[in-house]
Amino acid sequence: MKKIILTLIFYICSNAFLNAQWILQSSFTSNNLYDIEFYNRYTGWAVGDGGNILKTTNGGVNWLNIPNPAVGKPLSSIHIVDSNTCYVVGWFETIIKTTNAGDDWIVIRNGGFGFGSSYDAVFFIDENTGWIAGTGQKVLRTTNGGDSIISEPLFAGNLHDMYFKDALTGIVTGSGTDMFKTTNGGLNWSNIVMPIGFRIPDFYKISFVNNQTGWVAGSDRRIFKTIDFGDSWTFIDSIDAYPQMRCVEFIDEKTGFVGGELGYLFKSTNGGSNWVRENTSSFPPNEIISLCLYNELIGWMVGGEAKIFGTTTGGQTLVGISNSEIKQEFILEQNYPNPFNPITKIKYSLNKRDYVEIKIFDVLGKQIKTYISSIQESGNYEIEFDASEINSGVYFYSLFVGGERIETKRMIFLK
Repeated sequence: MKKIILTLIFYICSNAFLNAQWILQSSFTSNNLYDIEFYNRYTGWAVGDGGNILKTTNGGVNWLNIPNPAVGKPLSSIHIVDSNTCYVVGWFETIIKTTNAGDDWIVIRNGGFGFGSSYDAVFFIDENTGWIAGTGQKVLRTTNGGDSIISEPLFAGNLHDMYFKDALTGIVTGSGTDMFKTTNGGLNWSNIVMPIGFRIPDFYKISFVNNQTGWVAGSDRRIFKTIDFGDSWTFIDSIDAYPQMRCVEFIDEKTGFVGGELGYLFKSTNGGSNWVRENTSSFPPNEIISLCLYNELIGWMVGGEAKIFGTTTGGQTLVGISNSEIKQEFILEQNYPNPFNPITKIKYSLNKRDYVEIKIFDVLGKQIKTYISSIQESGNYEIEFDASEINSGVYFYSLFVGGERIETKRMIFLK
């Protein structure tokens, strides 16, 4: 009887994890993890507190703790150059690398606890040429694998992540007013003006899928996209009513994820225009800090509480339905007239009872008005938007149901 009960418990727990489709992997550490990267389908690395460097060669089924010289240090970021070469950076002047897949490590910098700059970002385009960024907005660059390093300080503040598309052109992220681009390999940096309005978020991670198209997720839950490698950015959506976002990762121009505090994870299949919350099981990390996607089905995430999750199914939406099925239940129509002056009508339909919000945003993503914020029965609805107290221009209105943004449409106010 005892064996039967244990078997049933195992079966129930196994089904709970399988249904989540983000499967908890064994990390063999109790420290927070801050970054994860995979070189191929099976070989990956993760780094975190306590000088932990973890490696897997079987897609995350098992992770091994790799001894290294940064004992006890918080390690923030790892960049894999090839099957043998990796660079790792962290707090207190920590820069180390391996050229034999982790068997041995070379110390480039390894300061004492509590002293020197700390580094949160590292990116190399080959085994010799790379950049490192962190506190004090210092950007370090090397062309000889770290044998010599040139420091390029920018302005006050901290830098969080970076991406280079070639030896000359790259972007580094920080707070909303502290994003920079270089076109000469880091000799000079120009400030990128983000359309953030009066709210100034931090941008912890940046994701590019080609030499033009990329995304950043703000700590204030707003998502921004560029199609010209950072020369201009557009506000495309906001993960409203949830904690701050910490990371973003796209595998192609349509499919991507954003993750953040309390283990909240969202997926988009239309380039970030809409997001659906993911099922991350009953035991997600207290914070999702880094994501890595191998393809549209296979990916990993790490964060607080030393947790590593992996999926081989592209994840699973929390409610188990797709974006298209959601939109069949809730319809937001184009406002009429459009353009308008100063009153326009917005119609929407509900196929079931739920909590509904209609929110108006300006082109910078700033919310200027909430029209509906209540539980409504199924049916057809219409509201009037009076724009007489705002300036003429382009505005956006969004339908939220149950805290999820269902659809957004554009309208033009002409005085």
